[in-house]
Amino acid sequence: IGLTDAFTDGARKTPRHDTPEPTADLPAGWRDLLRTRLEGLVEAWREPAAWAGEATVGGVTLPAELTAAVVADELVVHGWDLARGTGQPYRPDPVLVRAALEFAERFADLEGGPFGPSVAVPADAPPFDRLLGATGRDRNWTPGG
Repeated sequence: IGLTDAFTDGARKTPRHDTPEPTADLPAGWRDLLRTRLEGLVEAWREPAAWAGEATVGGVTLPAELTAAVVADELVVHGWDLARGTGQPYRPDPVLVRAALEFAERFADLEGGPFGPSVAVPADAPPFDRLLGATGRDRNWTPGG
């Protein structure tokens, strides 16, 4: 929820220099709250101004287009994490996958970068499989296995 707010503010050019603290305690009604915040995030990035200039999120200033790619990566990859970990089907939007893949391949295996070691996948693998590999995930992972 905190990251959703931070990236929404980034789209609106409201600089955020704080980093939301992780917490194990979810607020009451968190499902509805998250849905509402995600809808706000999408609406904020639909505005042409969101894509211009730079955006500051968590004290990091990046070109707005790169910030949008980070958002795509966060949503698509962690959506897979959650779906896979809970045994649910997952079919991400191909446009978001391509945006996230461009970001992930740019920063894969970068010392001190945003991801752990990448997982090898065939060069001709589908984009989503390449995204998972670039972000250190094994497409065949299952809970307990």
